[in-house]
Amino acid sequence: MARGFPSKRSRWLVWLGAGSALVVAGIILLISVLIMSLAGPFVGDHGRGNKSIENADGIPAEYVQLITDAANGAGCAEVTPALLAAQLHQESGFNPQARSPVGAMGIAQFMPATWASHGQGDVWNPADAIPAAARYDCTVAASVASVPGDGQEKMLAAYNAGAGAVLAYAGIPPYTETRNYVRTILAQMQVYGDSLEFGVEIPADAIAPVVAFMESQIGKPYVWGAIGPDSWDCSSLVQAAYRHIGIELPRVTTDQLRFGPVVAGVDPQPGDLLFTPGTDGTADAPGHVGMYIGDGRVIAAKGARWGVVESDISDWTGTVAVTRPLAKELR
Repeated sequence: MARGFPSKRSRWLVWLGAGSALVVAGIILLISVLIMSLAGPFVGDHGRGNKSIENADGIPAEYVQLITDAANGAGCAEVTPALLAAQLHQESGFNPQARSPVGAMGIAQFMPATWASHGQGDVWNPADAIPAAARYDCTVAASVASVPGDGQEKMLAAYNAGAGAVLAYAGIPPYTETRNYVRTILAQMQVYGDSLEFGVEIPADAIAPVVAFMESQIGKPYVWGAIGPDSWDCSSLVQAAYRHIGIELPRVTTDQLRFGPVVAGVDPQPGDLLFTPGTDGTADAPGHVGMYIGDGRVIAAKGARWGVVESDISDWTGTVAVTRPLAKELR
C-alpha cells in the first residue's frame, strides 16, 4: 500500500527540521568566511618565502627587522624590504623626528591627511609609521596597476607625484623631481639588496642538467665576448648552461645579477651564481660570474690565462652577491 501524505503536524516538523539545518549551515558558512578572511594572507604563500635585506649598512639596527616584517606583511609584490628601506632613507634618512617644510611627519614623511586616512597609532613612532608606509605603498601600487610598466617604478612615481599623474601620463610623469625620486630609490634598493629568507629549495634533478653542462665545458678557452660552443667568457658560459633548462639569462654580468633573485650566500646551492667585481666591474656592477656546483666547488670561465676551470669556493672570497635563477621560476 502506498504511503499517504504526512499529517499537518508531520509536515510542520519536516519544515522545522529543514529550517534548522539551513540556519546551522549558514552559521558554519559565516564562520568559514571569517576564518578564511583572517587566514587569507597566510594561505597559498607557502614555498614563496619571505625576503630579507642583504646589506644593512647604513640602516639603523633597530629598524632592520621592523622594515623586513613590514615589507613582507604589506601584501603586494612591489614592496620588498630593500625597497622600503631605500624609500625611508630617501624620505627622512631614517630620522623618526623628521619634519618637512610642507608638514610631512616622521620617518616615512606622512602628510597629516594621509596619516589620518592610512595610518594607525603614532606617526612619530617608527613601529607604527613603517608598517603604515608599507601598507600605503601597496595601496598606491594597486591604484596604478592598470598602467603598463614596472610595478615598483609606477608605485614610487605615484607615491611622489600622485596616482592621478601616473594615470594621466600612462607611466612615470615627466617631472624631474619624480623621475629623480624613482631613480634614487631603485638605485639604493640595489645597494641594500633583497635576499630570499627561506622556502626556495632547488630540486637536485631540476638543476642537474645545468651543472652537467658546466662540467662538460671545463678546459675550453676563455675569449672575451665569445658565446660558445668552442670558447666562452664568464657570462656567456652560465647563460648557455641555464638555457639547457629553458631559462634565458641576460647576456652580461650586471644584467644577470639583476635577473636574480638574490639569496644569502652563506649556504649556496648547486646552480647558484656567484658575482665578484672582477677586473672590469665594481661591487655595485660586478664584472665576473661563476657557478657553484656543490661540494664547495665553483666552475667559471676565469680568464684568458686559465679558460674554463673548476676551483674551490674559498677562491671566491670577493663575492659580492649570489643569485638563484631557478628560484625565479619556482616562486
